[in-house]
Amino acid sequence: MIVWITSSGRSGNTFFRVVLHQLYGVNTYAAFQAAEVLVTAGAEALVGYQKLPVALQSAIISGNSGQIRVALDQLEASSEIYIFKTHAMAHELFGTNYRAILLVRDGRDALASYANYLVDIPFDSAAFAERRRRMAGSSSELLDGHAWIRLIKMLAVAGAKTLGLRRWMISRQIDRLLSEESPLYFDWGTGNRSWLEREPKPVVVYFEDLTRDPIGTVTHAVNSLNIGLKLKSGGSVPSFDELKQRYPSFFRRGTSGDWRNHFSPAQEELFWLKHEEMMKALKFCM
Repeated sequence: MIVWITSSGRSGNTFFRVVLHQLYGVNTYAAFQAAEVLVTAGAEALVGYQKLPVALQSAIISGNSGQIRVALDQLEASSEIYIFKTHAMAHELFGTNYRAILLVRDGRDALASYANYLVDIPFDSAAFAERRRRMAGSSSELLDGHAWIRLIKMLAVAGAKTLGLRRWMISRQIDRLLSEESPLYFDWGTGNRSWLEREPKPVVVYFEDLTRDPIGTVTHAVNSLNIGLKLKSGGSVPSFDELKQRYPSFFRRGTSGDWRNHFSPAQEELFWLKHEEMMKALKFCM
């Protein structure tokens, strides 16, 4: 059996899976426009991260959509539960209609958080250490010009932050995320719509409910799926604040309204121009 845990970026997907793993002991996978960012920080155990099943990984490498669908259907037919994090739109998942949980967050907060992520996570100390480790352990990496360019870029970004340019860098990322001409375009409205209009409907979880009452919110979502998961004894769930203290780059704020610290009036106006319909559908106010 497959369950998609889906969302736009920075909408609580990782925190949901942390709580899910701690309460039920289930492992999770990441695929289809989603990677497990916690691996870089050595914190993948928080979500019970697993490498993709071999047959599915081989199908993905092949690039053959038919093979991928066959591999997914085989997992769906299994008595074992496979929980996948994904940021793909519903129509991008090879015609599957498996059970799904959709996490939704005010698009402005999700976008602002993603802009912070783009400025911080790829260039933080853990990413830098991982890049150095890979280059030191592989002659091909050491001789790869792109690897050196990446390392230099990490140093340049760290230097720019030291000079007080972080706020400007975030604003630049927000511009890119709002531009349909950019490969980074953050199509928050279309992504959520693809899941909300899909059959069967996903179980919808709001980010604010998840951070306010993680145990109650996750157990309600799991019960709504009716997949027979049982709570494990002795499960201990870290709060968002505890995770933020341990991994501040990954669990940054966990609050609503932080977009006000990052959006210019022009950026907010452009956001509403693109996403007003979905913001109203999900009852997020102006």
